[in-house]
Amino acid sequence: MTRLFVPEPMPGVSVHSLLAHRFSGGKPWRGVFGEGIRNFFETDAVFADTIGSAGALLLPHNFSRPDDAAHAYIAAQADRAQAAGIPVFAFAFGDINDGDDFDPRVRVFRLSVYKSTLGPRDIVTPTTAQSFNDCIARSKTDTPLVSFCGYAGLKNLRQKLAYHLKNTLWETCALIRPVLRARKQGIYWRKSAMRALAQSTLVRTNFIVRRSFSGAMSTIELAPEAARAEFVESIKNSDFVLTPKGDGNYSNRFLETLSLGRVPVLIDTDAVLPLEDVIDYSKIMVRVPMIDVKNIAAYVREFYDSLTNEEWQHRQRLAKETFEKHLRQDAFFRNFFAALNP
Repeated sequence: MTRLFVPEPMPGVSVHSLLAHRFSGGKPWRGVFGEGIRNFFETDAVFADTIGSAGALLLPHNFSRPDDAAHAYIAAQADRAQAAGIPVFAFAFGDINDGDDFDPRVRVFRLSVYKSTLGPRDIVTPTTAQSFNDCIARSKTDTPLVSFCGYAGLKNLRQKLAYHLKNTLWETCALIRPVLRARKQGIYWRKSAMRALAQSTLVRTNFIVRRSFSGAMSTIELAPEAARAEFVESIKNSDFVLTPKGDGNYSNRFLETLSLGRVPVLIDTDAVLPLEDVIDYSKIMVRVPMIDVKNIAAYVREFYDSLTNEEWQHRQRLAKETFEKHLRQDAFFRNFFAALNP
């Protein structure tokens, strides 16, 4: 395992939650709902006390939108890593910072990326999704069930006006550069896909629509324990789960669907998934082009009808296995840093 050197943080700037436990007053990462998600940097990473004994330098902050001071800090640390002959890595776990520039010597872990802006030093990283143990493969029925539980409704006129204004802006930009349609708000893709699925006779649906984001305690609209239980049960009791982007071009729901042994349905908004050069996602997900959302039910049904019951159950187990081996975040980082030269 590559030994990691983490330099002193910038004064007055908080450290990344995954590394907070290494600094005074920091708390271990346990997930929004206290799920007990394993953190590689807490449980398995090997750290070096000096840069001379390290195999890589890992910057301690989350550079969501780096300012001049952050750029100066990054450059100084990249100088140290270069002098030591080791690579340097940084976190950029923001929703809308895919275009932010970094020192070209730095490799950047990102959650939200677009294929059209993906840089050669960017590393597409899975989110901190929970691992579940009670996964039972479902048998095939005449008509597959597609579920969604989450933020897909608007509370008031102000939200509705903002929603239409933002999406109209991106649609206008897309007249010149079609790929920019992918920048529409996640709620747009959720609503569009749900409408198309509900109108189709090819699938059955189970939609639980919330009017606020349930992934944060500050915005959740019901008791956290009840919200989490309802979310998990909706996935368990379905065949496919609708998993479009959120504000960022990624979905925690996508990974937790795989963790529960179910098949995600992804609207391809110029998306890049973690480890696409390693994982054959075509076996464990349905990918729907964003220009063809109206036909989403046909994509789901084509995937479902192509499999025997035995093959269908195998795909569900494969989804779970893929998550545990490659896409559980602690496994992802463990594999990544184990593969680096010591």
